[in-house]
Amino acid sequence: MMDIVTLFKALADESRIRIIALIGDRELSVEEIAAAVELSPATVSHHLGRLRESGLVEATREQYYTIYRFRKQPLLEALRTLAEQPVKPALGDDIAKYDHKVLGDYLVDGKLKTIPAQRKKRDVILRYLVKQFARERRYKESEVNQILVAFHDDVATLRRELIMAKLLERESGIYWRPAGSSSARMLTTLTPTTT
Repeated sequence: MMDIVTLFKALADESRIRIIALIGDRELSVEEIAAAVELSPATVSHHLGRLRESGLVEATREQYYTIYRFRKQPLLEALRTLAEQPVKPALGDDIAKYDHKVLGDYLVDGKLKTIPAQRKKRDVILRYLVKQFARERRYKESEVNQILVAFHDDVATLRRELIMAKLLERESGIYWRPAGSSSARMLTTLTPTTT
């Protein structure tokens, strides 16, 4: 099977795309291509070499010239392969790495240096904080404050952010983790707090 990365790297150049556009309609020699794209024959030969390696261009000899033509089949196969195969890297692993990095940047001896202003980083912190609350338990506001003050003195902001992110719910001064809530579900409209 063709190397998809090599194919797309070959396409990652404006000159090579212009060359493919030219030879997509008709077969041309290096000199004809060079004149059309205003590059030297040596540069065109280099680009054609990369395109041949990827399988996108084929060459045939005609008398004194080598004639080049575009092969669209490898591109179509690459696109079909990408569309049909699931993404290989585990997204969960990537998210866990990001969360770990953010927590390492913001937690010092178990306390937050600051509440991140950037939403994605703040979401990581909120997902971490909500794990301090048991799912089946109801908390008074004073109990919520007691848990949160261990991480940052601005407990009012942390409480508000947890509620806005729907990671905690509140009614009549009682807080709880919603049943079946996912700590990854976050609102995108949280307001910045501190930098």
